[in-house]
Amino acid sequence: MRIVFTTFFKETRGGGLGRVSFEIAQAFAQKGHETVLVCPGEKTQLRKIAPHLTYLEIKSLGEDDVAIPYLTVANLQYLFNFLNKFSPAVIHGHDFGPITMVVQFWAINHQVPFVYTSHVLPTKFSQFAISEYSQAFGRFLDSTLLKKYFYVFFKSCDGLVALNESAKKDIVKFGFKEKIFVIPNGRNLQAYQKRKPASLSAKEKQLTFIGYLSKRKNQKYLLRVMECLPPHYVLNLIGSPINPKYLQELKAYAQKKKLKNVNFQGETPHEKIPEFLEKTHVLVSAATMEVQSLVIIEALASGTPVVGLSNETVDELVDEQVGVRLEKKTSPRLFAQKVKKICSLSSKDYETLCRECQKRVAHLNWPEIVRQTELAYQKLIRQKKITKQERKLKNIKEILELLPKSKFKEFLQKQIEKPYPKMEKKRNVFFFISTLGGTFLLGIAFWFLRKLKMIKNRR
Repeated sequence: MRIVFTTFFKETRGGGLGRVSFEIAQAFAQKGHETVLVCPGEKTQLRKIAPHLTYLEIKSLGEDDVAIPYLTVANLQYLFNFLNKFSPAVIHGHDFGPITMVVQFWAINHQVPFVYTSHVLPTKFSQFAISEYSQAFGRFLDSTLLKKYFYVFFKSCDGLVALNESAKKDIVKFGFKEKIFVIPNGRNLQAYQKRKPASLSAKEKQLTFIGYLSKRKNQKYLLRVMECLPPHYVLNLIGSPINPKYLQELKAYAQKKKLKNVNFQGETPHEKIPEFLEKTHVLVSAATMEVQSLVIIEALASGTPVVGLSNETVDELVDEQVGVRLEKKTSPRLFAQKVKKICSLSSKDYETLCRECQKRVAHLNWPEIVRQTELAYQKLIRQKKITKQERKLKNIKEILELLPKSKFKEFLQKQIEKPYPKMEKKRNVFFFISTLGGTFLLGIAFWFLRKLKMIKNRR
């Protein structure tokens, strides 16, 4: 099968969402599928990665997690010419950014099934991490214009992948009426399963949080938990902040409360995470919302018990057999007591708990997730043969109506009128982002450019 995946992030960037986008493409290629991942890059080019895996990189600007695609008419023509020649059987997006949107447009125009994995809850997408950067951007995410874009993008999909039943319920509540497949995130479990449980005889009891530092992830609560624990309990916070001000707030609180047993480790390469988990007695989570946390899956795979406040992931994967699941309003003191209880188990009982952790996520290995996703693709391909394409074209035209007059809009309109237009290669000096004016993508550009300016000013 010929498959195209899309992502908004460069390799190793974008947290769990970015990793999954690259890993699922790699997993499909390993099964022998001809696989292409459309992603940001230093320049627009095709790059052969493995016998069945190619990256189609679109020139993008930015640093770290920032990747603003330079979608000129020439780059769009390059992308569409490749898609025409490659002729994918299905296209699978992992975000609703500019690269995914234009590839979705191509899919609809050429009657190719388009499936999207929702890594956010659509009724609450403005509450996810990116909105924490500024209040202004948070308000923009709640704007009527953005909600319209997001809604049209959703209903223009032939199918959606929900990561669990909680996510499926939210997608249905949002109003999506096409096929929904419940398929969890996959992980390369072998890297974690070979790790030994942490030793309870260690003098210090290691607690670990891994992920972005943000208000949604609720590390402030974990600091309050540490106030209720003895000094030989150590909290390792591994990750970078979404907003530097939040990191300053956390450090100021730790200093005020004289929490010398809290380590701010900063961002750590993902390949080092198994080593941290091997030394961790309990993974702690207080996130208020978490569609499906890769870190919790990885912790369980490594045999690390989890103590967490109720959210979508904790409710799905954590119970007394693998740790402790607590209500959202649980006091830090009770949370601390549950942590101490696990760390006070006998070595035999703790090792039994660790083995149950590994069993809990044994079904989430990538080959099994690929198998489930293949079945979803096959259903969508059969369904596409009887679907009226006019309705999907009408949906995508609604997105075009949001765009101001531009070469970008003109190019896409010509694609609808004639799927294979012969256009001269021109140099277009306008970013794709700037062509979208006051739309969703301009809002993202505004946020990213502010971040770039902030980085520049630090130098």
